[in-house]
Amino acid sequence: MAKFTFHGLMAPTFAPFHSDGSLKLDVIPAYAKHLRSTGVTGVWVNGTAGEGMSMTVAERKKVAEAWIACKKDVGTVLIQCGAGCLLDTQELARHAESLGACGIAVFPCIFDKPRNTDELVDYMVEVAKACPRTPLFYYHIPMKTQVNLSMSEFLQKGVERIPTLSGLKFTDGDVSGEGKKCLKVAGGSLTIFNGFDEHLQEAVGQGFSCGVNVCYNFSAHHAADILSLMKAGKVEEAKEAQKAIVNLLGVIFKQTGGFTVAGVKAAMTILTGLDVGSSRLPVKPFTPAMKEALRADLAARGMIK
Repeated sequence: MAKFTFHGLMAPTFAPFHSDGSLKLDVIPAYAKHLRSTGVTGVWVNGTAGEGMSMTVAERKKVAEAWIACKKDVGTVLIQCGAGCLLDTQELARHAESLGACGIAVFPCIFDKPRNTDELVDYMVEVAKACPRTPLFYYHIPMKTQVNLSMSEFLQKGVERIPTLSGLKFTDGDVSGEGKKCLKVAGGSLTIFNGFDEHLQEAVGQGFSCGVNVCYNFSAHHAADILSLMKAGKVEEAKEAQKAIVNLLGVIFKQTGGFTVAGVKAAMTILTGLDVGSSRLPVKPFTPAMKEALRADLAARGMIK
């Protein structure tokens, strides 16, 4: 297995749906070209923004296949295969490896949760057996999984038992504490993705070199500015670029009081012209009135080109 390396912007892609709720796969080639044109060089497929847990195994395979077919445009394709049970996770991981995915990510079982890092490593060992030739990543998102263990401890134990363990997505606010510790595991050889848009500048300041953030879908230029400004040592300017991301997300989250897939999918359509459809239940879709209110708010703040 070749060593996994990635630096820069990886977009957590949206699952596109028709108005009847069926998959709208024909939009993905244009979606991929849009991402490439904005400087995004990787995609994280079937994750939280991608509504992986709201799709069937068969649907998730189709979405994965569609993105692999666009690999020439997006570069690195990482497929999130975490599911409701280990067997489904293994089936999805096996399928992703057969497609030639650049990496596979999984979250833990979220019903019978791992109680400690040893149990989490045990679970990941079983997942790795289904995709032994592909870099494996853990998806740390305690706000969704309610699994909030030490990720540096997990990585330290995991690399001893899982040859393909290549890092994790750190969707956690503690980038300056636990996140920084993760960067140092295995001599700094692992890939640790920042997972929160709101913490990108702080994360880069701590040594993160890549992120999987939802705003990369429709506003990648702000994130690209942060990376280049931090590299140039222009910290205060980078903080201003971070404020631009926070302000944009504040407008998008206004009607729901926080992140929902419905809001960011509506923003994607408004800001890029790519219609990725509505969210699936249990995430309540935006109504036409909500979409128009969002469009008006974005326009009033000069956020629509």
